[in-house]
Amino acid sequence: MLVTQTDILDVPATLSTILTLRENNSWARSLFFENRYSASISIEISHSSDGGATWTVWDVAFSLTAGSKIAKEIGAAYGNILRIRASGGGDDRDLYIGYARMFASTNTWTDPTL
Repeated sequence: MLVTQTDILDVPATLSTILTLRENNSWARSLFFENRYSASISIEISHSSDGGATWTVWDVAFSLTAGSKIAKEIGAAYGNILRIRASGGGDDRDLYIGYARMFASTNTWTDPTL
């Protein structure tokens, strides 16, 4: 099964949380970023396995130059809450984020009987 979500978010000038993704499981996930702002922005991804009491930076903060795109794969071992923090924006619609998670189902599919 493939689950997807997309958002266009404002990025503040100073480092702030712009999105928190909370799930009931820890399936492998992919995040896609596109900088729609006219200057570079900085992004940091962290995860929590204790309900958000503590956060561990998953990937060193990275920079996206104006108009650039990047994909990040986040494995299942990184908790069920993801936090995305960003800085460096300045106008509306700074950052496009696409989110996808894929997992195998234990359901058995059979041909329909007519």
